[in-house]
Amino acid sequence: MSLTTMKAEARFLVLWLTLVSGCSVFDGSGMATQDTAEAVRLKAVLLEADDLAGSAIDITIVEGEILLEGFVETTTQRQRAEDLMRENSKLDGVNNQIVVK
Repeated sequence: MSLTTMKAEARFLVLWLTLVSGCSVFDGSGMATQDTAEAVRLKAVLLEADDLAGSAIDITIVEGEILLEGFVETTTQRQRAEDLMRENSKLDGVNNQIVVK
């Protein structure tokens, strides 16, 4: 098996695990809610980006705005994540709270 094939299969596995496991967020009422379909779709966009595939970025949709949280290694990756959200979503705002390690 070639290295390229192994990388593609690894990315697919990570994407599949992310989509299947889902994440819970608290909506302020004390109740946990599952990620929206839009948040899961946007997570898949980040996972498909070669330069962000290993990043620890969480996406939450809050009142029609995309909230990005987590960690990346460079400011370029931080900006790239925000740019991908703006390019791939019809939501108005992106609140980029990603921290550069």
